[in-house]
Amino acid sequence: MYDFAIVALLALGTVKLVDYLTDLIPPLKAWRTVLTFVGAVGTVVALDYSLFTQYGIAVRNDTIGMWVTGFMVAGITVAWRAVFGFLTHDRATGDETLGDHEHTPLRRAA
Repeated sequence: MYDFAIVALLALGTVKLVDYLTDLIPPLKAWRTVLTFVGAVGTVVALDYSLFTQYGIAVRNDTIGMWVTGFMVAGITVAWRAVFGFLTHDRATGDETLGDHEHTPLRRAA
């Protein structure tokens, strides 16, 4: 249970770090997804943390286990963004998962 909490909190830290960097340097908003993946995988590799090792799951290569854990952290950032969007009603429009397209309102057809 604690291991899942570690992964979830690493994802939260990644979300907030990427948000901080994209607010500080506006041209980075186009690279939000790449920064999320690099931040998540980089943090997990720097910590030498593998969820597979913690749960006792045999993986052929421990390095791949760390990388997959990093991708899990990056994946959970989507859930954190959805929670923040729900609580604050402030959507991250630069994020690919939420879209940054011009939405036209529905028109009455008849």
